[in-house]
Amino acid sequence: MKNLKVSLAWQILLAMVLGILLGSYLHYHSDSREWLIANLLSPAGDIFIHLIKMIVVPIVISTLIVGIAGVGDAKQLGRIGAKTILYFELITTVAIILGITLANLFQPGSGIDMSQLATVDISKYQNTTAEVQSHAHGLMGTILSLVPTNIIASMAKGDMLPIIFFLGPVWAGVIIPAGNAPRTAGDGISFHL
Repeated sequence: MKNLKVSLAWQILLAMVLGILLGSYLHYHSDSREWLIANLLSPAGDIFIHLIKMIVVPIVISTLIVGIAGVGDAKQLGRIGAKTILYFELITTVAIILGITLANLFQPGSGIDMSQLATVDISKYQNTTAEVQSHAHGLMGTILSLVPTNIIASMAKGDMLPIIFFLGPVWAGVIIPAGNAPRTAGDGISFHL
């Protein structure tokens, strides 16, 4: 029998269809909905999110190391960095414009009677709000949050921007004086990926 191999795109499409079918079924069967969500779907979703969070930091670190080591020249690295920032800003601007346009066009939430919605107790978020408001916001606060005080703690928390900020100068310091040494490090990491 021939080995049946389904492409990733078809697997994703199949999972979406199965999710829609399961959601439609559970919508009309409230007796089994609570048990299935509490005992199967919620734990499976939490495990999936934990697995994604677990792999993000190693993937970002190895991608940056391999990418920077592959460039080799500090001037070329600066040009690539500038192009990357420009690309990021353009894509972010397009996403914001598209989101605002579609939200104004489709007006999600219009037609919902807000008085019929259940009230939510937000008292548990008051401490978080006070903590966020106590920190300095603005340009200087953002710049200060980029510089890690403890890189291991930033890795443990999954703070990507301090990790990226830390790796940039470290690898720039390796590229400029060492010549081909970073390429060897990058080859070693890309070999293991």
